[in-house]
Amino acid sequence: MAARSLSQYLSFDRVAGDYDATRFLPETVREAVVEQVFSTASLASKDWFVDAGVGTGRFALPIAHRGVNVLGVDVSRDMMLQLLRKSPPANLHLVQADLRSLPVRSQSVSAVLVAHVLHLIADWRRVLLECRRVLRRDGVLFLLYESGKRFPAREHYIHLAGERGLLRPTLGAQNADEALAFVREIGGAVTLIEHPSLQWQARRTHREVLQELEKRTYSQLWDVPDEAHRELMLQTLSYVREQFGSEDGVYATEASVNLYAVRF
Repeated sequence: MAARSLSQYLSFDRVAGDYDATRFLPETVREAVVEQVFSTASLASKDWFVDAGVGTGRFALPIAHRGVNVLGVDVSRDMMLQLLRKSPPANLHLVQADLRSLPVRSQSVSAVLVAHVLHLIADWRRVLLECRRVLRRDGVLFLLYESGKRFPAREHYIHLAGERGLLRPTLGAQNADEALAFVREIGGAVTLIEHPSLQWQARRTHREVLQELEKRTYSQLWDVPDEAHRELMLQTLSYVREQFGSEDGVYATEASVNLYAVRF
């Protein structure tokens, strides 16, 4: 991919090894997402499913294990290498490609999943247009977002970094509402899939969150200069100790998956 193109598209190669640990999703919730996808799109073994931004296979793997043909597409080779280490089944196929130009025939797939990638791509609208192109007339586009998981250490660091203007601006879609507005503009009918199984209580120790911050696994933090990062980490550690007494305490917060089904 050309350098100019890559500058408009954030790859997670740099944090591939830490991705699964820092984007933990309970297996019960992942299975609930898969159940909702299967029931909504009426998927059968002969169907093709595209995971656009497959990453380490959080959703592609359980979908493939149910017998559907899955094509996982991602710009990050290292993320997909993490997936391959999980011994995926033969019906899960991977290709390194730009989501703005999917290597898929028009009107050939039953469903497409786009989870947590539109904010990483400057011309994210092209991704959604491509998703519409490859879907069959009765196909379903799924847009997935996670909400909640507001851990105090991370929130404090982000607040301090934001005040100093150190956070990387969002490259692509600013939020789910912006993406949903566009799919409606291009003829999509949007349904929010609501089910108790898509909600859970996320629990992490403050130390675990501090370690994630230290590694700068979140793309917002990639541009924070090293010296400023060290200062922010010290301030965040002091905040945790003042508020909670220790880094070893467990903090629980509500979390949910917001799953949208789009039909064109």
